[in-house]
Amino acid sequence: MWTFITQLLVTLVLLGFFLVSCQNVMHIVRGSLCFVLKHIHQELDKELGESEGLSDDEETISTRVVRRRVLLKGNELQNIPGEQVTEEHFTDEQGNVVTKKDHTSTPNP
Repeated sequence: MWTFITQLLVTLVLLGFFLVSCQNVMHIVRGSLCFVLKHIHQELDKELGESEGLSDDEETISTRVVRRRVLLKGNELQNIPGEQVTEEHFTDEQGNVVTKKDHTSTPNP
């Protein structure tokens, strides 16, 4: 009887040590994963040129503008269709003024 109780107590103690060890391993893994993700995020911010002064809650919205030049000779200008741009202004749910632009090509006469 005493042998069974002793073995049961030793088993419970060993199980407790195992659970504490698992918690420590999970804590180490979580910390390592957070470190790696934060490092990757910082590297991506550097790569994309985002400012480092922003907190995690703030977000930067940027737009890339691409400009193209086309060189035309002679009567080539007559063969290019025109373009009509219409703008629509409205206010969204947060009170921001939003501009919607619609580009349509006009046929050549």
